[in-house]
Order: sequence, then structure tokens, then C-alpha cells
Amino acid sequence: MAKVVTKREYRRRRVRFQIAAGLYDFIVTILCLGAALVCLLMLNALVEWLRDDIPVSFGTFWEIIKRTLKVNR
Repeated sequence: MAKVVTKREYRRRRVRFQIAAGLYDFIVTILCLGAALVCLLMLNALVEWLRDDIPVSFGTFWEIIKRTLKVNR
């Protein structure tokens, strides 16, 4: 036989589920903000690495081009 649920029990259960759902939403929002912060930090590190690496990488190519142009004059 099915258990009869009173209005009071139904309201308590509903409030508990609403609180649990709200808490879950809050936790997920905090975790997403943390993930976004980590992504921004990683993007910043990538930009800094590129800023430091481009002169080194392309400096070699510029030296080769300068030597080539100097020889052809």
C-alpha cells in the first residue's frame, strides 16, 4: 500500500529539494568561476611565453635573411 504524504510533509520535502538544488547550483557556479580563472592564468602564461619566444625564434630567421641580402648586394 502506498504511503500517504500530507501537505506538510510534501512542503518540507519540496523545501529540502529546493535548498539542495540551490546549493548544487552555487557549487557548480563557484567551480566554473575557478575553471575560468585557471584558463585565464594559462592564457596569460601562453601570451608571456610567446612574447619572450618570438624574438628568439624569429631572430635566427632575420639573421639568415640579413646575411642573404648582404651577400646578394
